[in-house]
Amino acid sequence: MLRLGVLGCGNMAFGLLDHLVKMGRVEITAIFDPDAEQLAKAVAKYGGEPISTQDEIAARTDFDLYLVASPPLYHEENILAVAPHGKPIYSEKPLCTTVERCNRIIETCHRYGAKLFVGQVLRLFPLFWESKKILDTGAIGEAKLCSITRAGRGDIFSKGWRTSHEKTGGLLLEVNSHELDYLYFLFGEAESVFAQGRQLNGWGDVMDAIFVQIKFRSGAIGVLHSSNASPVGEYRVHIQATNGSMTHGGFGGELKYRSFEATEPTTIIAKDLNYGDPYARELASFLDWAEHGAEPLFTGETGRVNVAIAEAAYRSIESGQVERV
Repeated sequence: MLRLGVLGCGNMAFGLLDHLVKMGRVEITAIFDPDAEQLAKAVAKYGGEPISTQDEIAARTDFDLYLVASPPLYHEENILAVAPHGKPIYSEKPLCTTVERCNRIIETCHRYGAKLFVGQVLRLFPLFWESKKILDTGAIGEAKLCSITRAGRGDIFSKGWRTSHEKTGGLLLEVNSHELDYLYFLFGEAESVFAQGRQLNGWGDVMDAIFVQIKFRSGAIGVLHSSNASPVGEYRVHIQATNGSMTHGGFGGELKYRSFEATEPTTIIAKDLNYGDPYARELASFLDWAEHGAEPLFTGETGRVNVAIAEAAYRSIESGQVERV
């Protein structure tokens, strides 16, 4: 059993720890959170020693690996506190709130030989993963454009740290680091961004309705419509390629694709795909990398990509110009 130290135990930590307990590969040795009430809840559910200060968990040497699931702004200080031990670290997305902070995290982990894994789980959900597999076969040619709409109204964002752009990196990182990673998964490195946005809910200082257009070095174009101010929600992905197109419903529903020559589209239902639980897949990849040196699904460098795109988008909103990534 690998001895796990947990830094930050909010909602996402609880979900990840539920999966880790089921997998039976780790022992939750200690949990750190400055919020006494949240810490007590986590320890009551998962066991482990409660730790209330970052210095105390950083001083400990009895961990084999770490899970960092604090609010995004605090990823940097939490990771830098434990990286000198050289043990593998799982960071919930986004890696941090700026490229500068991501760079410090990555450089520090490299310096101490600490393997750094970032939880970019969205691409592992069945329809996202299947879409890339189909595109890789050339069934509809080479993908050139992709538009994604992720619109809803999550009232969890109406209070607490999620209303702070500084603490979250804004909607484009707290939520859409996933979609930005998926576009990177499809098209590779981004070159430039043009973005516009508004704040409609009035929750803190987070802009909650944003359009982002990304030009990729491959020549492909990606468009993201992100909204947390849409009581009528929608999730939609539309991909256009050189010999056809594809649509899918993201986290559920169906995927359809059709080449120009085909008489009917091919339809795939999400529940018929058997890739396994996406969170279990990413955590297994982290543990296999930590324990056996297997090739990881994601690294710190993967996690920095979407932060760079989001940062360029915010610069573009401010400047009104196209901004380089």
